[in-house]
Amino acid sequence: MERLFAKKKMRRFFVEKINETVFLRGEEHKHLSLVLRARAGERVVLFCGDGLDYTARIDSVGQNETRLAVIEKSSNTAEPPINLTLFFSALKGDKNDLVVQKATELGVGGLRPFISEFTQVKKESLKTDRLNKIALEAAKQCGRSSVPRVYPPLDFDGLLDALKGGGYDSVIFAYENAESGGLSIDADSKNIAVIVGGEGGFCGREAKAIADAGAKTVTLGKRILRAETASIALCALVMHGAGGLK
Repeated sequence: MERLFAKKKMRRFFVEKINETVFLRGEEHKHLSLVLRARAGERVVLFCGDGLDYTARIDSVGQNETRLAVIEKSSNTAEPPINLTLFFSALKGDKNDLVVQKATELGVGGLRPFISEFTQVKKESLKTDRLNKIALEAAKQCGRSSVPRVYPPLDFDGLLDALKGGGYDSVIFAYENAESGGLSIDADSKNIAVIVGGEGGFCGREAKAIADAGAKTVTLGKRILRAETASIALCALVMHGAGGLK
């Protein structure tokens, strides 16, 4: 128990590839050396998205890079048993930041923003580079071994194409005008997509097109939720139903 507790307290760093010797450069090196002021002999955890955690010893901290030696690997237990993709309408201001951060913490595997008829921002305003950095920091903070990707925004036709071609076992559509439709997760569903609209919701034509694409329409209750709240709530509900919050 003491060893596990100590490992949870170790700082986590993302690298593209794991070898016996690893070099941290760029922002990860700056954070370790300048912010954390780490020293040779200290240990950290490295991850690269392969489902494993790698305990590494810092061998040296230079001006431009940190050299580490991998000394142990173990399975990461923070990844959920399903691959969940969140399709969410692009939002105003920093609300996209919140959705990406919390969805990452909840275990979402991919985030696909889209633009629909009532979306209140333009595609060009969505800075996916910034959102991917937020996803990385959230993955490090919550102990995941993989970083969900935030994709460039889709137009509505692109959303429909992605739903039809994504190979999803189940597609769940939160629609504000749904009169009924409880949320249930099939035990055999491992690749799941959820869809949440923006501040303006969906027009009737769009809602019908999503349902025709095979999505199951559900309601999130009688209270009107903000768009960012709806995304977070639906991801949490699906993860709970699939056993991803145990």
